[in-house]
Amino acid sequence: MQGIQALLDLSRVDVQIAELEEEKGGLPAARAALVADRAKGLAAIEAAQAALVAAEQEQRRHEAAVADREALVKKLEGQQHQIKSNEAYKVLLHEIEQARSAISDAETQILEAMEGIEACRAELERARAGAKGIEERSAQQERGFAEREKALDEKLGNLRRDREGLVAGVDAVQLARYDRIATRRRPAVALVMKGSCVGCHVTIPPQTILELRRGEGLHTCGNCQRILVLAEHS
Repeated sequence: MQGIQALLDLSRVDVQIAELEEEKGGLPAARAALVADRAKGLAAIEAAQAALVAAEQEQRRHEAAVADREALVKKLEGQQHQIKSNEAYKVLLHEIEQARSAISDAETQILEAMEGIEACRAELERARAGAKGIEERSAQQERGFAEREKALDEKLGNLRRDREGLVAGVDAVQLARYDRIATRRRPAVALVMKGSCVGCHVTIPPQTILELRRGEGLHTCGNCQRILVLAEHS
């Protein structure tokens, strides 16, 4: 009976170890998610900066267009006294009017570009604030991960030492059988309660239960193959 109890205790420890190892195994993915979040924050800043540069370039392009058209108007106006015919004068006036119209359109586009610049600057500030918030949250979570990892390592170390002690008290043949089952099932040991295996809920034959009460041999569930232990003996 003591050997069966040791196997039950070993199974419980192994379940705890597996759960903690699974949690620890998930930490790299959680840390990778933090890195991805930081990258998104930085990408948002870069996109906002690029949009701002583009808007500023657009403003400068329209300002250059205004300067070019103003220079053209000045040049054309300087040619008025040289015109000899009415027809040529009308053509010159039309060119001046077109240039002035282009100036007006460009000035409108400059105003629109300035509004776009302000919007881009506001978006850049939002992106920077968002990235800062992400960085602060990530740093806090990373500290939490580090603390949790330290706690997990400590618990795992204790459990593994407990496991070594339990293994030392188990018969080698029983341990080998337990290990074979543990590679396929966890927990490898199941309680029998109200005539059923708690591991798979299949009814256990009365003869098996009787032999379990007597402590006769090592019995496994015919369905899930787990080692059986009567709940009343646990």
